[in-house]
Amino acid sequence: MIPEQKELLEFIKKHEPVNYSMIAKFYAINNATVTDLIDALEKKKFVTVKNIGANKIVMIKKGERNA
Repeated sequence: MIPEQKELLEFIKKHEPVNYSMIAKFYAINNATVTDLIDALEKKKFVTVKNIGANKIVMIKKGERNA
């Protein structure tokens, strides 16, 4: 099931920091779908993505933690 943006943000807040694989496993979706979802959140400035080695780590932007 593909999560709605609000649901995905709540998951990230609860489990932060998370990587794309954690999101994909939790929602039983593929990494390409995770990329699309995270890209949309990043464009809206809700999250930041950091590349650490081969992992992409997703974190809530500082001003959005209470959103």
